[in-house]
Amino acid sequence: MLRSDPRRVTAHINDTLISAEYSEQTGQLCLRQDGALLREWFPPHSWIAIASVAGARHWGTRPSDDDLLALLHNEMTLLRTP
Repeated sequence: MLRSDPRRVTAHINDTLISAEYSEQTGQLCLRQDGALLREWFPPHSWIAIASVAGARHWGTRPSDDDLLALLHNEMTLLRTP
């Protein structure tokens, strides 16, 4: 059964509040930094982004909180790389 409300996780990374929000109904994935939209993906790109950090579990279409937290940490690493 698909969740009707988006799955959302939040983390403090380097004194910055980062959140990831994923909608199972639409496949939309959003990353926000201090509430402002940082990145946004739609299928199949959202599924690929999740699967790249979570492995093949659910093929990125039904991420767990741990999967979304891994995505947050990965994206923050990429954004801080010169």
